[in-house]
Amino acid sequence: MDSFFHPDMLTFMMDIRFNNNREFMNENRGTYYRLMRDPYYRLIDAMAPAMKKIDDLMEVRPAKCLSRIFRDTRYSHDKSPYRNHHWVTFRRQGEPRELSVMYWFEIRLEAVSWGLGYWGANRPALDILRQRMVANPREISSLLPILKKHGFILEGSQYKRRTVPGNLPPALAPWYLKRELYLTKTGVQPEWVFQPGLDKRLVKDFTALAPVYRLLRGCHELVNAENML
Repeated sequence: MDSFFHPDMLTFMMDIRFNNNREFMNENRGTYYRLMRDPYYRLIDAMAPAMKKIDDLMEVRPAKCLSRIFRDTRYSHDKSPYRNHHWVTFRRQGEPRELSVMYWFEIRLEAVSWGLGYWGANRPALDILRQRMVANPREISSLLPILKKHGFILEGSQYKRRTVPGNLPPALAPWYLKRELYLTKTGVQPEWVFQPGLDKRLVKDFTALAPVYRLLRGCHELVNAENML
């Protein structure tokens, strides 16, 4: 089995960083497709059946899952027109990323990462999650061993002045305090990207996270239900 990505991709990503202009990209568009876009498309296609098993409404079309290479520079001092990296997100079809629960995978020059969570702060959904963990602490506590087994840690900014209920298990206190919430894989080795079986490695982790995905989706759907009342 061949690998999806070639180490030459890193050299090309560095080239974009130092030649971030339309002239360079127009001259090297074929290289961009060969080393960056098309390998990501193949990875997404390889993972699509497993992601559909997690959620049959999951968006798996490569053009919808892969980040754009073009940067939105309207509100940025940096007017560089292109990103020098891509990321993949798997989320429900038609949902804005700011509100949806999503899996992600990203290759940057500095690091490789993947995980699950909300994009930025999603206070309505996290408020419901807090209510659920107080009402039924075991719902989340039972998932913590899965996260530990597969090497995922809880990350995201947190409230500094929010009070944790006294009856909440200590292990859930970090969850209760989160302003943003996402789970990140630890121990990722960058060379994995260039080895065969990357799709299987990601599918194994994403499938293990499916119970957490369903929990977070349930919070999101309760927000939608409340807004419709």
